[in-house]
Amino acid sequence: MIKIPVDMSRHMPITRDKALVIATAAGRYECTLTLENNGVVLNLKSMIGLLSQAIPKDGRMVLIADGEDEVEAADEVTRLLA
Repeated sequence: MIKIPVDMSRHMPITRDKALVIATAAGRYECTLTLENNGVVLNLKSMIGLLSQAIPKDGRMVLIADGEDEVEAADEVTRLLA
């Protein structure tokens, strides 16, 4: 399991286009990919999940990748969110 702090503030609010890019990239991997903060868990493979959940105002969340290809997945998603 990999945990990486990310700042989502520059992506707020998450638009449909941005959610599509993130979900498409995350969907290429077998591992689970989530953004988490204070009990809020966003499934990065779900465009609807990304659009329906609130990201904290400060944008601080933790990217969690867990599974076989977690290193590659975390690298790609971190680049998208940078």
